[in-house]
Amino acid sequence: MQQPKKQPELIRKRIIEQAIILASENGTQAVSIQNVANGVGVTKGGVFHHFANKNILVDAMISEIILHLDQAVESLIAEDDTEYGKFTRAYIQSAFMTCIDGLVSPWTALTKTMISDPTFNKKFGIWFKEKLKQYSETDNYIELEFIRLATDGLWLQTVTDIIDEQNSLHYKDELIKRTYLI
Repeated sequence: MQQPKKQPELIRKRIIEQAIILASENGTQAVSIQNVANGVGVTKGGVFHHFANKNILVDAMISEIILHLDQAVESLIAEDDTEYGKFTRAYIQSAFMTCIDGLVSPWTALTKTMISDPTFNKKFGIWFKEKLKQYSETDNYIELEFIRLATDGLWLQTVTDIIDEQNSLHYKDELIKRTYLI
């Protein structure tokens, strides 16, 4: 009888996706090798085959979150015909997506990770500053900076249930409207 082919890249991807799910539910402290292995249906050794320890796994998870976030933002920018504020609009839209590329939204995973993981904060900060530099011609305006800051506040109040979903979506739409020159 022939053994099924091993698919290490698929297993690695599933391990990272499971780590994202766990982080989105309870922060990076919930991302244990055992919890990830249980969620994927592999042994702890299967996880250790791809990631030597939890820190390396969390680092890979953070890189994956930022990769998907970047792809979503770039896709939204590519669809936007108005130059002024295009990054800011994509940033607002991506902040309120519930699912990106079939994964739990990077923003959902960020909710718990951002507060508790300095490694993530550093990587996200680098990504965000690179985006601001990349789109400085279209988004380097104080009005857009205020809108991005308001977006961060709206997002935080939404994920902590201070603002209900209906009002959150209304405010999101208002923020997007304000990114256009009148």
